[in-house]
Amino acid sequence: MNPDPEVPVVVGAAAVQQREALEPWGMDALSLMRRAVEAAADDADAHSLLAAADVVMIPQGTWPAAGNPAAVVLPWNPSVRSVVAEIGVLQQTLLSRACSMVAAGDADIVVIVGGEAKYRALQAQIAGVALDDPSPDGVATERMVPAHEIVTREEIERGLPVPARQYAMIDTALRAHDGLSPSEHIDLLADLQARSSAVATGNPLAWNRVAAPAGAIRDAPMMAWPYTKLHCSQWNVDQAAAVIVCSTSAAARHGVDGDRRVFPVLGVESNLMVPMTLRADVHRSPAIAALGDAVSEHTGLDPAGIDLVELYSCFPAAIRVQQRELGIDPSLATTITGGMTFAGGPLNNATLQSTVAMIHAVRSGGAGHGMVTNVSGMLTKVGLTLWSARPPEQPFRAVDVTGVATAATAVSPFDATFAGTANVVTYTVAFDRGEPVHGIVVAETSAGVRALASTTNPSLITDMLTTDWYKREVHVDGPALLA
Repeated sequence: MNPDPEVPVVVGAAAVQQREALEPWGMDALSLMRRAVEAAADDADAHSLLAAADVVMIPQGTWPAAGNPAAVVLPWNPSVRSVVAEIGVLQQTLLSRACSMVAAGDADIVVIVGGEAKYRALQAQIAGVALDDPSPDGVATERMVPAHEIVTREEIERGLPVPARQYAMIDTALRAHDGLSPSEHIDLLADLQARSSAVATGNPLAWNRVAAPAGAIRDAPMMAWPYTKLHCSQWNVDQAAAVIVCSTSAAARHGVDGDRRVFPVLGVESNLMVPMTLRADVHRSPAIAALGDAVSEHTGLDPAGIDLVELYSCFPAAIRVQQRELGIDPSLATTITGGMTFAGGPLNNATLQSTVAMIHAVRSGGAGHGMVTNVSGMLTKVGLTLWSARPPEQPFRAVDVTGVATAATAVSPFDATFAGTANVVTYTVAFDRGEPVHGIVVAETSAGVRALASTTNPSLITDMLTTDWYKREVHVDGPALLA
């Protein structure tokens, strides 16, 4: 390790998207990512950085996993080390690792890039066209693999593999904790999303720049009660983003102007994996509170008072729980992009899209610090990066608070075969093509044991949609909700 730490700095950051193909069916995901890398070099005004890059880090998307994506993304640099992070690896891990490698002298220049072309794939499917995108040659130098599964077998079998359903249940638990009625909750969620939509209208790279008022959000097709389509992350997008991290000495060698530089101050993450059904407090995330405590401890800053904030916004529950745990006033803006429903949420790369926006916002002046948070799974793994336009007083730190989060997170026992009465902790109704098809509850027995049950009974589903089921006594028999 370098005894005199280097100072890592982002010198280039860019996001690109395609809505209309420039040629038949446009660019595939990897080609779009290459475009983002080139745009990041344009942003730094130093294309020589790409030829000299030591490492490229790529979060795996829905594009084919075979081969080495670096062969397409950086074809002019065949010697670059490639790191591919599979879905389930926290996006913060890549950012912190890149900055730490530069700080330690283990790399001079690191490119992080990711993206999706799901909109293109969807349009081709609708048109009945089979896209034959080539797989890249070679093998990635390293593949990062998550240590545990994000959802349990019981959650998959009983209707909870879909993120919208789990997040809807987290939001309902938060609503119950706050003592709101279902109708009050629906109004609160609509207002939250309408404010994000208003921000997106001013973001030239937002996927949807048409304002969505609260009424339109409430009236959109229901996905998982109380969430409509306009509460959910929009992942059918063609978007890619890239950042170039290097040492200040490398920036000087490659002629990068000082006004292009933005400094990572702190990276914090928790990789604790507790499935939603097992969390004793479904409405909470002690891991996020631990992130905020780390910001205060290592920088002296209050996360609630940071100038610019981009909270990970896959669903309203993610925003609301982060606000609560970080002490952020819910009336304050928590996005500079418009959020993942409106700005776009490319799978496994939304954090990089937000980071690019934050780099440009911090660089433009007027803000002391910018904070971007990120989430993996069902509000499972969490992280954040703190950015500054000025060199930090202390060297960059990558802090892992998994141990703190583990000690602070209470877990409830679970009985997959429980039969008897229990009280509802939280619930949702899943919809398909506008029709309610599946009622799902997490319930708790008098002994504090969790049960997960579901039903397709129309009368039970109707009752779940018209009355408040929080604390309702129900009868379950293993996976079946009986009454």
